[in-house]
Amino acid sequence: MNLVKLGDEHLEKFGEKLAYVFEDEEFTSKRLNDMGRKLAGGLKALGIRRGDHVVVSLSNSPEVFACFAAIWRLGAVIVPIMFLLGENETRYILEHSDAKAVITSQDLLSKIQSARKGISHIKNVIVLGGEDKEDLVDFYGLVKHSSPEQHTEEMEEDDIALMIYTSGTTGQPKGVMLSHNNLYQNALASLKANEITRGTITLLCLPLAHSFGVVVMNSGNLVPFKESSGVLMRWFHPEEIFRLIEKYQVTNFIGVPTMYQMLINHPAADKYDTGSLKRCTISAAPVTEELYRAFTSRFNCEMYEGYGLTEASPSVALCRPSMPIKKGSTGVPLPGVEVKIFDLEDNELPVGEQGEIVVKGPNVMIGYYKRTKDTQEALRGGWLHTGDVGYLDDEGYLFITDRMKDMIIKGGYNLYPSEIEGYLEEHSAIGEVSVIGVPDEKYGEEIMAFVVQMPGQELTEQNIIDFAKSKMTPFKAPSRVKFVDALPKSLVGKVLKKELRKMI
Repeated sequence: MNLVKLGDEHLEKFGEKLAYVFEDEEFTSKRLNDMGRKLAGGLKALGIRRGDHVVVSLSNSPEVFACFAAIWRLGAVIVPIMFLLGENETRYILEHSDAKAVITSQDLLSKIQSARKGISHIKNVIVLGGEDKEDLVDFYGLVKHSSPEQHTEEMEEDDIALMIYTSGTTGQPKGVMLSHNNLYQNALASLKANEITRGTITLLCLPLAHSFGVVVMNSGNLVPFKESSGVLMRWFHPEEIFRLIEKYQVTNFIGVPTMYQMLINHPAADKYDTGSLKRCTISAAPVTEELYRAFTSRFNCEMYEGYGLTEASPSVALCRPSMPIKKGSTGVPLPGVEVKIFDLEDNELPVGEQGEIVVKGPNVMIGYYKRTKDTQEALRGGWLHTGDVGYLDDEGYLFITDRMKDMIIKGGYNLYPSEIEGYLEEHSAIGEVSVIGVPDEKYGEEIMAFVVQMPGQELTEQNIIDFAKSKMTPFKAPSRVKFVDALPKSLVGKVLKKELRKMI
């Protein structure tokens, strides 16, 4: 199967319909399908063939979906690069991925051109808003002057559709190879788990040049309701979120904890009518009970937590509307996905015990590109070893507690930063907090908290320590506190603890 056929079948079933609104312009399913077919014809004329790797580095726009469809129609492989990545990491991916072409925009061209110097396998750079010059090709000119590609390459289940590089928060980025079947099965299972019963209007602000964009495209083509559509943002902006919810009567929102925290505290929240918002999905980092309670009560909507990772295409577990919500849980595994908890020797742990989350199912990656040893390690024993810490309760609900690499070992005891962070976030003067382990002669590791204060608040290190001791076992309380203006974060809002460690 070829994933691009999902869009063809959707268009055939429903006819031309509204797919996305972007910066107040409507994009129909037919318009995007036509753009994708013409772009496929243009890429084919440039020499792109089955199995070739094509980089897509763009900020959010409907053209991203046309790029995905065009690349797949030719049987080529999408290599998305976050548009905010720096030049060094961009160069690493361009070189390591063996990309034959890059699709980018005029505002990113300078970085791409600098990053690709000396990389001979990149033959063309296709530029939105660019011009034809040497090996540069104008995107819109290519689409306009190319004949629509009518042929669609037939792909096997294990043929690679997407090669997405991990963020590199714990080391050099790795190219995760996901097949057409990986992505199809995950989209189908996610749709079932969401239990959608009517058309929805979903606000999309997370980066499309990531696994998120592929999920949105595939799931959107599987939704059985003609009325469903998306409101697409170029990037996250709190007040614009509220404006778009009011204008387009948005019913669904998808974001990461950092976004939800910013929306709760934003002064513009009361200026707009957000009453249409019914359902929010949150993932990418553990969600504290305080954040859940604050957001759902303020905006009078339900919040469904999910868990996933790039290597799992990416969804693993999700809270369901038909099941009780357990605060702090990411719900139960998706249909067809199996989750267990292993100890450090890969033995299964009983219900309620914390350990490494391992995953098995049709959504699990083929492997890492050109990294055989890393692939064998990650998939040892037939299970995807996620590096995340959590536990399952007696009803099969999954709870994420931390990252294996972030675990603090103090005096021989395993302590999980997210638990400590959850308690500290209850302090009314703390806006954000992150906890790490630091070297200590007595205990091996001691606990240090990085705190962002709420505006107008004045806290001391001792204030924080005393509050922590009043909320948790004193042994778990931080002994050191550093106040910062902001926490360093990845492009999808995850706190970069390796950057915190650099600060000390």
